[in-house]
Parts: sequence; structure tokens; C-alpha cells
Amino acid sequence: MIEILKALDLSLFVFLNSLNIKSMNGIMIFASGYLVWVPFLFYVISQSKKQQGSQLTLFFIFFLFLAIIASDASSSYIIKNLFHRLRPCRDEDVKPLIYYFGQRCGGKFGFVSSHAANSFAIATFSISVLSFKKINHLIWILPFFVSYSRIYLGVHYPGDIIGGALIGIIWGWVLAFVFRDHIKGLNGRVSKTFS
Repeated sequence: MIEILKALDLSLFVFLNSLNIKSMNGIMIFASGYLVWVPFLFYVISQSKKQQGSQLTLFFIFFLFLAIIASDASSSYIIKNLFHRLRPCRDEDVKPLIYYFGQRCGGKFGFVSSHAANSFAIATFSISVLSFKKINHLIWILPFFVSYSRIYLGVHYPGDIIGGALIGIIWGWVLAFVFRDHIKGLNGRVSKTFS
């Protein structure tokens, strides 16, 4: 069963990696960088300030970064070192199948994708604690785009992305739950003080 899943993962990787256009190379490198998240972070922080006020926005920022740290640490330092699955660009049998244009490969192991974990943690946490009304579904475009860029660049299999996304969603949801619970407690203490 494991071998069948690996074969499917490799086939899907080769297919998705082959959907390349030279003019997209720079965009995909940018999507895999950290600067792609700057406008999004500014947006969610401004939404937090608008919806929750300045004091709670400090808590929002703290918990948002906790979600990123938790997803990054568990994906980069725990899971990768447990599974030791080589990145496609580190596997000598797979390397000839990868679209290569001079991009960096990254570390040795690829399961799970930290980019996917961190991206989905940010999106999940933000959607879980803020109201974006009609654009909730649009928030997911960025983590999916970032995740696909990792396959495009040949540094992750689709299975790495799925695993990373699950880790990120779990951490984003857990930290959102703790954040909302903390806010309830904070509001309760404030109401008692002024009652």
C-alpha cells in the first residue's frame, strides 16, 4: 500500500512539475519566499485592529506568530527528522524528471512541507478568529499558491504539501481556539471589574 501511495505521489509530482512556463519561474520563486506574506499579514493585522481594537490586536499578533512557530517547529524539526523522506531534488532517481532552471533545492528532507504548514497555519488562524465576510474562500488562494510553488520548484511532492497543510490547519485551529478562549476570559474579567 505504501509503495502504491509513493508511486501515485511521484506520478502526480511529475505531472504538476511539468506544468511549467518560463515566464512563471520568477513568480514561483517569489511565492516560495517570505515577502509574499507581507501584504497579507498587514491586511489581517489591520482587520484585527478594525474588528477587535488595538489591545486585542497585540494578542492576535502574538497568537498568529505562535501558530507559525508551532507549525514550523513541528514540520521542520520533528516530522522531517522522523520520516527522513528525501526531497525530489535530492533523490538521484527523481532529479532527471524535474524542471530545473537554476532554483535552489533546500534541505535534505521534504516530508512535510514547512512552507505549506506555515501558510495554512496563518490562513486557518486568521479565518478562525476574524470575519472576512464574503472573501473567506479567497484567503485560501495564497496558501494553495505558495504550496504549488514548492512542487513547481521541484522541492516537494504533493504528499509533502498535504501533510504540511494538515499540520498547519491543526495548529491554526488549536491556536485560534486558545485565542478565542483567552478573549472570553479577558472579556469576563473586564465586565466583572466594571460591574
